[in-house]
Formats: sequence, structure tokens, C-alpha cells
Amino acid sequence: MTDLELSGKKILVIYQPWRKFSEGLHQPMIENLKKIGLKVEFLEVENPPKFQNKNWADKLKNIYHRIVKKDKTYIYIAEKNHYNRFNLEKLKVFKNQKFDFVLIIKPDEFTPKFIKKASELGEITAGYIWDGIRPFFLESLHKSRKYFKHLYSFDQNDIKKFPELKMDFLTNYYVFDENRENYNTKELDLYYIGALGGKLPEQRRDLLLEKLLKNFTGKTEVKIHLEKNFLLNEAEKLKNQKIEYIYDYVSYQEAMEKTKSSKIVIDIRKKHHIGLSFRFFECMYYEVKLITDNETVKNYDFYRPENILIVDFDKIEDYQEQIKHFISIPYQKLPSEIFEKYSIKNWVKNIFRIGDYQKIEYSG
Repeated sequence: MTDLELSGKKILVIYQPWRKFSEGLHQPMIENLKKIGLKVEFLEVENPPKFQNKNWADKLKNIYHRIVKKDKTYIYIAEKNHYNRFNLEKLKVFKNQKFDFVLIIKPDEFTPKFIKKASELGEITAGYIWDGIRPFFLESLHKSRKYFKHLYSFDQNDIKKFPELKMDFLTNYYVFDENRENYNTKELDLYYIGALGGKLPEQRRDLLLEKLLKNFTGKTEVKIHLEKNFLLNEAEKLKNQKIEYIYDYVSYQEAMEKTKSSKIVIDIRKKHHIGLSFRFFECMYYEVKLITDNETVKNYDFYRPENILIVDFDKIEDYQEQIKHFISIPYQKLPSEIFEKYSIKNWVKNIFRIGDYQKIEYSG
């Protein structure tokens, strides 16, 4: 798995701030970058002080934006500033080091001051946005752009919408699993884990999934994570034994164990972007079929109708025959050159444009 063109090079990975880190996406990323041969340092930003909006400058700006500009979003910028002050202190650990690469995930969530300091530590600094750009962070990203040699987004719409940012396109990726070959048994007919999506009927994913589940008679596992902003009381919850509501986060490792032991996984697109979630690449890696409403997947070279069924979840009753057929057919293996293109090894070589790599493209 070691890559000779990357082996021995030093990389500093900076992950998006104020996220729940324990057993999250950053851990398999770090482990895989090390397996490739990179010498990896990771900016440790767990357990920051709780945001309470006590900084006087941010408090005054928040009042001004709320009352004068009728803009209630500055509080998010104040929160961002709070965590970035914490991150700047953490960054001082590396002040005497020099890296070949600095990789910043979700750069729109970091301040220009932080990104400037981070970029000074590396020969090449690249940013990657694997979620939609928050509009109230756009001004900050514009100011930070000059510190990046390369800036990427997984969403073609954002690239077209903000041409001044000069972003290039790049998908998400899959990570390597030493136990991949041991999972030939698919115990679950269907698996889904994800957020509720919102409390309005048209936002609730549990309502969509309840209709979909009518097409499955085998063993299924559907978990809806209820966050503090989208809690349901007992009367609002569906009385369906096939749908479980959970409050604690499921670790990445646990989610992968379920994914690789499933025949079909569900992906529901977030309304504000068209980029492909990690589920597409995880399912590709474990050869698991996928049902999704993200029709842009047809524009990728790995799309096969035998492996990925595109539906409109709001009209799922119109897809009964297609779903029945999809369940019955086997997974179609991908050519090795396509499969390998979406590995984290090829992904990081795309990010920094290092050596011999397969360019990832979108044909839409």
C-alpha cells in the first residue's frame, strides 16, 4: 500500500473545528495516510472550551448585525472565531516544524488568520470542502483563498456558483480495510443511519424511509439520529418497529461494520448540495448496492445501474418494480482502474498533484 512518490514526506492535517471527533472520519484518514507512507501530524483540537459568546468584539458585532442589518447569522461567525482562537493556540505546537504538505479540511470554517499561520508551515497548502459552503462563511473563505495553492470542492454547483474562488473538483474517497475480504456474508438486507433532516413533514427522513421499507421483507436496520435542534416527542415518533430513534453518535467504525455486512445501503441527499457523500465510496469499496436520490451519480464513471438505484423518495411508491428488480440482481464488479481511482491514495495525490495519479473527473 506504500506509495513511493509520497513515502517519507511530511503532512500536517487540519480537520474542521468544533466537530465531534471521537471515532470520526479523521481517524481512518490519518491511519490510511500513514499506511501510504506519509509522516502525518494532526492538529489535535478535541475538547475546546464551550462557546458562550463572551468575546466583547463579537458580542458588539452580533448586536449590530441582528438589530441594524436584521441578520441573525453573525452568531455562527462569533462561534467560528471562538473555536479558531483555541485552534491558533494549538497550532503553536508546530511553529518550529516544516511540512511538505498542509491539508485543511473544511477551510471555510477557519479564519483567514488561522489559515495564514497554517500555510506558513508547509511547502504546499491545499483545502478540501467535503460538505456545502455555509453562506455566512463565504466572506472569510474569499479572504483566505490566497493562502491556498489548491482549493477543492466535492460539489460542482458550488464551483460554478463561486468562480472567483477558483476551486477545482474532487470527490470524496474510500479508506483501506485490512479485513475487507472477510466480509462475504451480507446479514442485512437494508441499512441506513442518518439525521432526521428536519421537523417539517417534507424534511423528515423517517417518513420517507417508512414508505421505502414496505419493499423489504428481510432483515433491515434503520437508525434516525435525533439532534438537539430536531428532537421529536413520543407522539411525533413513528410507531414502526423497523425504525429506531437514537440520540448518541454512532462511531465511524460501527457504521462501517454495518455497511460491509449489508446488501443495500440508503443515501439521502442533502438539499443544499449535489456532491456525493462518503457512502458512495464506502459502498463501492465493500461492493454494497446503494439506493439514492442523488441523480448526479450518473455523471461518474463508476456508476452502474446494477449497483446504484436512483429514486425520488417522495414518490417511492412509483418505484416498486424497479426496487424489486434491484434487490434480485447481483452487484457488478468494477474494473480495477476505476475502483483504484477513488482510493485515499489516489485522492491525496490529486489534492497535491503529486507524481502519477488518475485525475478524478465529472462528466455532467
